[in-house]
Amino acid sequence: MSFREILARLCFGWLTVFLGGIAASAAERPDVLFIAIDDLNDWTGCLGGHPQASTPHLDRLVARGTLFANSHCAAPACNPSRAALMSGLRPFASGVYDNGQPYGGPLKDVMTLNRYLMREGYKVVGGGKIYHGGGGLPGENETDWHEYFNRGGDPHPPVKSISGLGMAHFDWGPLDAADEAMGDYRLVSWASEQLQKRHDQPLFLAVGFVKPHLPWYVPRKYFDMFPLETIQLPVVKADDLADVPAAGVKMARPDGDHQAVVTRDQWKHAVQGYLATIKFLDEQIGRLLEAVDASGRGDKLLIVLWSDHGWHLGEKQHWRKFALWEEAARAPLAFIVPGVTRPKTRCDAAVDLMSIYPTLVDLIGLPIPEHVQGPSLRLLLENPQAAWERVGLTTHGRGNHAVRDRHWRYIRYADGSEELYDHRTDPDEWTNLAGQSEHAAVIRRLAAQLPAEEAADAPREKAKPKADRRAKKPRPARAAEKD
Repeated sequence: MSFREILARLCFGWLTVFLGGIAASAAERPDVLFIAIDDLNDWTGCLGGHPQASTPHLDRLVARGTLFANSHCAAPACNPSRAALMSGLRPFASGVYDNGQPYGGPLKDVMTLNRYLMREGYKVVGGGKIYHGGGGLPGENETDWHEYFNRGGDPHPPVKSISGLGMAHFDWGPLDAADEAMGDYRLVSWASEQLQKRHDQPLFLAVGFVKPHLPWYVPRKYFDMFPLETIQLPVVKADDLADVPAAGVKMARPDGDHQAVVTRDQWKHAVQGYLATIKFLDEQIGRLLEAVDASGRGDKLLIVLWSDHGWHLGEKQHWRKFALWEEAARAPLAFIVPGVTRPKTRCDAAVDLMSIYPTLVDLIGLPIPEHVQGPSLRLLLENPQAAWERVGLTTHGRGNHAVRDRHWRYIRYADGSEELYDHRTDPDEWTNLAGQSEHAAVIRRLAAQLPAEEAADAPREKAKPKADRRAKKPRPARAAEKD
């Protein structure tokens, strides 16, 4: 045998071993269960946002790993929050600031999380609401998902508005329907089937719950769990907007939703509806957790659970998200990582949802793409008490930002007006300290975290001609996604 033949065989052997090692490492990567929840604030047992919130299944899931109790969204609206989380680009980098800006153009060539994992050998399947309006980018193709499940819509009541407000899907009330009729129930049934399947590739399973998004219509039994006469309203301060700049008051819109709710005596009914819808969601999470335990995946399943932003129910005379205060910006986040996290662990460091993408790929042994703007949370997962100098950064419209660290929330609006709250003494953000000179150093430190440059607004969705709008029938499954 010639030297050349010997060298060729050796090179072939080394190459075989090398490629075999790559294949083995890919096959050994953990499966991922990626749980997204729409419009869930801190009204959970583990976060304690409301004394009547009942979420035993969610709490049981979170207790398996690390809860980030001081986590915040990139944007307090479905579309920009999800576009940022899945792409790794903050709103002021992509230009996607609100729900009226389709993300398909700005993210067309971006290596999104699902695209990256697919490229790296994962079986990438999803269902429900992951991106705003559903699954992937407009015109999604084989490079986005291997499979995507449309959960379908929910049943609607026989009347147009149960609350009597007549404000589109800003409504609540019981349905005379079974759980099985709900879209999120079908979503869990589908996800359970996926967990039972076996593939040659590691699995990335994205499960996007739509509830507790409006309208708060769920089966009657969940409303019955929260009798109206027992409902506790959020603790509010009547003149809470007195020290808020005009830009903040404009976001609050006290003469809009809040005035309508109070005038029609619907505040307790609305709180009841939100609690009932969260309870329904929790039951579906319980079903999903049962499927996880029955799947036999055990210590090879990495789970991340998140909500896209928080929600106001009358705090600061504001409803919905669309603001930069704690109730709108704070969002549940938890990681369960075999071999890394410990059960019943809580981390109080300030983080935001931009860390989900880099943390996930870091944990499964992939390099973090250069364009991804958030830091990996691996350090905090390994040691929740580790020193952490990062902050949570939330953007609502170009030029409007909030910075949250362990103790402070600082807000600066596009017109330069400011708010500052000390959460050690003012967890409800009732007293704006921005005008007090003794806090100037705090403001300088937090303001340094704001972006020096901001992308122009991405193109907005064009309104359809009135004739076209009249010709098409309404689609209840998508109506809730406009908020």
